[in-house]
Amino acid sequence: MTARAVLVAGEVSFEYLVYPMMVAPGDDRERDAAPKDGAVSQLVIRTGAADLISQLLTAVAAQHDIHVLGPSLPPTASNCLKHNASCICDLDLDDASTDREPSYNVTRFRHIGKPSIWHSPAIEKAAISPASTVVITGSGQAFRDVEPALDFLQRARPRYIIYNMTRPLASGPLWDMIRNGPMTRDGVPEPDYMAVVIDADDLRAEGIALSQSLSWEATAEDFVRNLGSNGRLDTLVTCPNLIVRFGTEGVIHHRGRDAVDPKLYYHPRKMETERQSGRNPHMIGLAPAFTAGLALGFADSKLKPPNCDTGIRLGITAATTLSETGFVRSSIDGSPDYPVSRIMDNLTSGKQHACVSIPASQISSGEKWSIFESVTGDPAELARQIVTRGPQKALGSCPVQLFGKLITVERNEQESLRAVVDAVHERLASSALRPTSIGVLGPPGSGKKFTTSNVADHIAGDRPVQKLTYNARLLKSNDLVAACHTIRDHTASGQLTIVCFENFEAVLEAGNELLNDFLAIMRDGNFTDRGHVRSIGSPLMFFVVNQENAALASIPTPITPTGSDFKDRTIVDEALLLDHLHGIIRVTGPNCQSAQDKMFPIRRAIILHHMLKQRYPHLEASNGIINVEEGVLHALLLVPSYKHGGRSLENIISSSRLSNRTKFDVSALPPEEQIQLHVDGRIFMSYLRSPKLPPALREKLAHGLFETYKIRREVMCKTDEERANLETDRSMRDWDELAPELKESTRAQADDIPRKLRALQCFMLDGPERSEPLIRVPEFSVENLDMLSEMEHERFNAERLQRQWRMGARNSKQRTTPFLVPWRDLTQEWKDVDRVMVECVPRILEGAGWRIYRMREEM
Repeated sequence: MTARAVLVAGEVSFEYLVYPMMVAPGDDRERDAAPKDGAVSQLVIRTGAADLISQLLTAVAAQHDIHVLGPSLPPTASNCLKHNASCICDLDLDDASTDREPSYNVTRFRHIGKPSIWHSPAIEKAAISPASTVVITGSGQAFRDVEPALDFLQRARPRYIIYNMTRPLASGPLWDMIRNGPMTRDGVPEPDYMAVVIDADDLRAEGIALSQSLSWEATAEDFVRNLGSNGRLDTLVTCPNLIVRFGTEGVIHHRGRDAVDPKLYYHPRKMETERQSGRNPHMIGLAPAFTAGLALGFADSKLKPPNCDTGIRLGITAATTLSETGFVRSSIDGSPDYPVSRIMDNLTSGKQHACVSIPASQISSGEKWSIFESVTGDPAELARQIVTRGPQKALGSCPVQLFGKLITVERNEQESLRAVVDAVHERLASSALRPTSIGVLGPPGSGKKFTTSNVADHIAGDRPVQKLTYNARLLKSNDLVAACHTIRDHTASGQLTIVCFENFEAVLEAGNELLNDFLAIMRDGNFTDRGHVRSIGSPLMFFVVNQENAALASIPTPITPTGSDFKDRTIVDEALLLDHLHGIIRVTGPNCQSAQDKMFPIRRAIILHHMLKQRYPHLEASNGIINVEEGVLHALLLVPSYKHGGRSLENIISSSRLSNRTKFDVSALPPEEQIQLHVDGRIFMSYLRSPKLPPALREKLAHGLFETYKIRREVMCKTDEERANLETDRSMRDWDELAPELKESTRAQADDIPRKLRALQCFMLDGPERSEPLIRVPEFSVENLDMLSEMEHERFNAERLQRQWRMGARNSKQRTTPFLVPWRDLTQEWKDVDRVMVECVPRILEGAGWRIYRMREEM
């Protein structure tokens, strides 16, 4: 046995796969994948759990220089006779596989209740390697006879243990033996050398409240707050490496013995339940596939203790591949089998899943957090990239949820929409003969119709749908009765009927005769026609309400709102409406809502990208970048408010002269008088004149400024102690390792170069050197340097204050600095730092291919 041995033991499942009969390869007859009478089926038995892990690892043992010993199993015939079935799975041929290698999806599976039996490799004590890894599956309490397990572990004395634990969790003598980690040869436990893999649904079954599919932030917050709520699981909570699987979409790695924040691995485009809406929602074997990938990461690790990161990523990839592939036809017997080779041949620790630390202390103190803020920098800069590169590329690591064509980035919006969608699905699944009513509220031009349409499409999925739209402002009593008959006819046909009542605020006005009729429809599902009470059926109804002033400043939950939520408006009893809604969707729109609203450029950028992509595809270059001049983009994205929301933005775009242009520049904008119709023209033009530098130039100048700063700081050191302290300063790291906030600060310094040059009546131009009447400015005068140095310090103060820095000892991590003082109070040593940072500008610009000029003054 090699020094890198992997021993797999524990529970082995015997899966009875019932699949449709197929003709032999090469037969010209058509394959009948699903016989109508169900008579032509076949049965095959496959082994899972510990044996599947062994198969997966054995497939790449030579490639990774490991030796795998799997569980010893009795002959197959004996298994059949003893009725060892763990589950029965009904398979169907995947429609997408008819033109390629056949694959099978699980359409239904049934668990067979039976006690677990321990299976372990046949080993000799003398053959056990001191560096071996033991992989265990199952629950220690569920095994009928645990003595073989204890004997195996005592003989193996592994260096590493990976335990894929199933319910009941954290109980039984097997767990008691290994919970402190594997023993050294001296009998000392090493907890860091063990990892426990559990399923999130098993935690939920044990009473741990974990939200599902709202947002990754909500799931992580519930995990931090509720993991310790079941005292019986205390040994699991303090486990050195607890790895919790959330389907194939996410994983939380919790280090219970260290004061280290948990890590969340998440799919940026999918939530935990997304796989269930795919083509193979019931695929089995995902936990063993993940565990095999994790074990491979342990075996390949050169660290002691091993780094779980690689193993987790390998495990996610393995489980995802199995989920997407399904069962495939075996090359040995032609029957369905696990796609072992397809999973393991190209197994890599892919970057499809992003990773972020969960701020446990922040969550425990009651604060909410946002992954978006954790993985991105300046929202305004990101908004630019969304417009030019597209949301998919720009928001690569950000949790994005899609509802049809509606892209949501903000956590509150995601949770609100997801909660409403889940509530609607629950009501539709219950077959209740009453309508499902959803309120869609927001200011005019916020995109309520677009949101309603796409949420409806998302809910409908692939089902046949009949959509009806009515303008509530134009409805009279007879019109409503006729509309109800139409809705009733469609629901009676069995179609999902989606009805949208636009401008519903008109019905909520005082004295409107239709309000009681609508409330009766929402409450009882009945309407009255000439004295006869009739049922409207079970449509999905959206009530779109324009709110000039946000009456709902905050809604605790999008489900079952109460009348107090509308307490600000007195002319209409909106509480009656809210009491009969099953969910509320708040549509914020593209305008800035408050001083705390930092996300409005992101919302607006998504809208703007969609408009330009749809209306003016010729603006998109061959590299996929939409060409918009920086100043135009700056103004369109950052002006705080449009008079009529998205409609005003759309009007500005549609009235711009873009028909035959390949770039949206300032000259394409409509005149300022026309812009004034849709936005405050003065504010818009001020943003137009203050753009950021082109991204490539911005990055190059920022890098040059940063290197100049580092050199100056090193020159300032007078003692060895100061030099040693400088080496640990976060602001002195290499550019690629610099914190995003510090990088962005240096980029902002580069952005300010044009403003400083304008103060000297100078400007910068690229290309070959210019001649008269332009005068080259190769360096600044002493007087100019004095002025620019003070300007730079004022810019520094403004930037730091806006980013919530405060006075204190220099600490970039804590956001404290002693230099938030007026220029006149700054020491000469640090005045010289600012002086150097502006003195270097001509040289850095020239290195980037730009030069500084001024116009010759007339005599």
